[in-house]
Amino acid sequence: MKNPLLILFLFSIVFAGCDNSEKKSEESSQWIREIEQLINERHQNSAFDGTLVIGSQDQILMNYAAGTADHTWNAPIKKDTRFDIASLNKSFQAGLILKAVEEGELSLEDRLLDFFPELPFDSLITIHQLLTHTSGLPDYDAVDETLKADQFESFKRRSFTNTAYAKFISTLEPVGQPGQQFYYSNFGYHLLTLILEKIYNQSFDDILQEKICRPFQLTNTFSETDNQKVHKRVAEGYTFATSDSTYRRNNFIDLSLGRRIFSTSADLYNWSNLLMSGEFISKASYRLMTTNHLKKIEENISYGYGFVVFDGGEYAMGNLGIDEEYIIHGGRTEGYKSMLVNVNNGELILAFLTNVGNQVNEIELTQTILKTKIK
Repeated sequence: MKNPLLILFLFSIVFAGCDNSEKKSEESSQWIREIEQLINERHQNSAFDGTLVIGSQDQILMNYAAGTADHTWNAPIKKDTRFDIASLNKSFQAGLILKAVEEGELSLEDRLLDFFPELPFDSLITIHQLLTHTSGLPDYDAVDETLKADQFESFKRRSFTNTAYAKFISTLEPVGQPGQQFYYSNFGYHLLTLILEKIYNQSFDDILQEKICRPFQLTNTFSETDNQKVHKRVAEGYTFATSDSTYRRNNFIDLSLGRRIFSTSADLYNWSNLLMSGEFISKASYRLMTTNHLKKIEENISYGYGFVVFDGGEYAMGNLGIDEEYIIHGGRTEGYKSMLVNVNNGELILAFLTNVGNQVNEIELTQTILKTKIK
């Protein structure tokens, strides 16, 4: 005969579990409603046009789109609208480098001069140092004064072959010795893309599509170097002029500089999940990507490979003011801004993209969203 007390006990556990699950679901729903209200208010006040995805490792909780992708045609931003993700491309570049290491195409300790032996780079610079911004290479502020005018307009209009671009970077004055300090260098990551193209003998977009986008269904992600090509569902980048409340399109930018990536917030959410899964790169490689490699160099900055890493320490760059561990990277360029945050290894993933960059403080917006959940 079955024990009626045992049956009652089991039922109580089941119903208690259901109650807890329903309570968490309602709390999440309430939080998402508050975020939607927050973003809607900002959009109405010309403080946000773009897309936003919030979820966990298991599911998307919010997929939001608002605003105008192209003011000439009054084309609306939709959930599958693609944006320039700016420096968030570093996570893709770092991931592809780690994939190349796993495939035996290179080593993290390979020297930059192994790939450009004819150029005057410091002989000590390694792939690891390029990934961690400890190569001693400078950033845009090192270019000639004539190229800095009008927010680097002259520089951004220049077109380089791969060889010419590597040579140009090699002539810039270094900021220090390799491995001695952190100095955020876009040029260092630009060289990584040139190395990828060299070892695979393919364009960066072909590598991106073959290794990531096609096998893992990141169908709205691509890289382009030809300004004449037309891609569907791409948002124009704008500056909002407060003087007359109008949107002004950005100036021409040569897309070959740095191998720009265009994507959606949903694809960025999926990219974050893919990195954790072990399907694209191994979990050991992901640990390298999300480890603070600066502990012996810097106290106030924490950087892995393509991500800022918050592992419980107090760091300045990317600080959201929360106690949980997380990885984060943002980007900004000519009207576009981007953000990707992964809290507690997939407990919360947040991605957003905007094409009115001067109206959006990406760190403040992320902090506000997270504080809404915590309160």
